[in-house]
Amino acid sequence: MIDAVFFSIAVVTFAAAAFKLRDLRRGPVRAGQRALCLLLVTLGLSFVVLSDTAQAVESLIFPNLGRLLSNICTLVVAFGIVAHLIGVSLPAPRAQAAVRRLAFAYLLAIATMAAAFLASPVPARVGDFGDLYRDKPGLVLYTDIFVVMLGRAMVALLLLSLRYSRHAHRAALRFGLWSVASGAVIALVYLTEKFIFVQSTFLGVDLPLSGHDGACPSVVWPVGCLFSVTFPAVGALLIVVGMTVPTWGPMLTAPLDWWKDRRLHTRLEPLWRLLYEEFPQIVMPGTAHLDSRWRLQRRVIEIRDGLTALTPYRNSAARTAAEAAADTAKIPAPERAAVIEATLITLALTERRKNNPAAIRDEPAHSPTSPADLTSDARQLADIAAALPSVLTLQQVAHV
Repeated sequence: MIDAVFFSIAVVTFAAAAFKLRDLRRGPVRAGQRALCLLLVTLGLSFVVLSDTAQAVESLIFPNLGRLLSNICTLVVAFGIVAHLIGVSLPAPRAQAAVRRLAFAYLLAIATMAAAFLASPVPARVGDFGDLYRDKPGLVLYTDIFVVMLGRAMVALLLLSLRYSRHAHRAALRFGLWSVASGAVIALVYLTEKFIFVQSTFLGVDLPLSGHDGACPSVVWPVGCLFSVTFPAVGALLIVVGMTVPTWGPMLTAPLDWWKDRRLHTRLEPLWRLLYEEFPQIVMPGTAHLDSRWRLQRRVIEIRDGLTALTPYRNSAARTAAEAAADTAKIPAPERAAVIEATLITLALTERRKNNPAAIRDEPAHSPTSPADLTSDARQLADIAAALPSVLTLQQVAHV
């Protein structure tokens, strides 16, 4: 059972690394991509060498060697995480110096762990060391160093994920950051329980948690197995999922994204048609080979070009009258801006046909310039298109 869990997590991490390697071949390479691939592979190896099957072989070389190898791999991953966070949060010269200091600290920690472990040989056993901590201070030192160094990385990962999740506009990125944060929290719970258990055992305090004194029969019972097996496995899985969701997430949401883009494209048709009849030159070259996202982008650009061409005929006095009419007609607030804008567009088209430029121009509604705002821009224009049937009513109220 435990082997199945650990090997499954390893397969997931190796698959995630393969996805990232595919992105590397497609290029261009973004900062940290190669390091992330290496970290994913190392994390997968930490679960492989800790499996019961692997430990049985590794213990033939040195008792419990698999646990030492697994913990070293985990600290290498922790170092990579903290180093990457330093690299993206500090200027290059300061980051390089900080990473060098960090590398020294982690190398010293790993060397001390290895020395303490090798100096405290115990009989080969599968699972946690349990009551062996009581008579082996070297194992206590070994575990304390591991908990502190990995805990530092998890705290940094948690804080950064929470910080940037508030600013993530894309759902996939926001989900990824929350997944990483959740994994870091679970890992910290695992480390806290491990630290308390080790110190209590060393001091001779018996805790009512069984499952730390041998191989775990399941991933949830005894309770100690829940902390020592399930929590690190689930925490690692959530972190891996969160770190790689920008790679595979779009594939899962592609059908829904296609449907949303097609629906927005259709909703824009009335406004686009109105402008196209007056400005046929706004139509861009053929779009037959483009996907739904590019079609939507081009439709928005064409509409914005048409609105720009109408600017000389938009009268500020007409806006004042339309706003007063909207208040008189008691148009609901969510629809008010769209109805007013639709009215001004219709009036500007009428003035253009009369070749009557406005004496005092009224600027069109603000257009988001960031590519990330394509959807919100399209929705704004779609609301205007949906408001076109209400234009006649507002014109009658405003007498324009």
